[in-house]
Amino acid sequence: MEELCAGYLYKSPQPSLFRLQKSWKRRYFVLLKKSSTSYHLQYYKNEQIKTTEPLGVIDLSQISLMFLKPENHSMWKWVHENFRCSPSCVLFMKVDNRDFFLIGDSSPEIERWFDVLYHAMNNRPHKLLDPKESVKIREISAPANSLKTDQRVEWGLDAS
Repeated sequence: MEELCAGYLYKSPQPSLFRLQKSWKRRYFVLLKKSSTSYHLQYYKNEQIKTTEPLGVIDLSQISLMFLKPENHSMWKWVHENFRCSPSCVLFMKVDNRDFFLIGDSSPEIERWFDVLYHAMNNRPHKLLDPKESVKIREISAPANSLKTDQRVEWGLDAS
């Protein structure tokens, strides 16, 4: 296994505990390359990872949506009011049926995490669409003719 990135981030809890600020925990995250196409984001209570099992594991192949600055997410107002963080310090991921908000100490730190996660996910047999390109999407509640440019990236397969 190869360690690609590591550091502390605040992690959102299970949905039932989301609105309890003390349920948000500062965790030590490690992105591991398990094989040429398998990557796991593991998190621990602290940096003493050699002697403990991870508290949780996110298989990158299960991420269906990832974006920075989740200001359009329905929970953003609560996150911002309780953590007083800039949107540029927050990374959002949808993994299976669970939403994860990860909060870093700075914008460059979260951008580093986004870049390394994106590149790891793009190293799979199917290439992902480039998140730096504008993506046209619409809100579920919006009429079909109201497409708008957003900073979200839904993972899709490249046609090439």
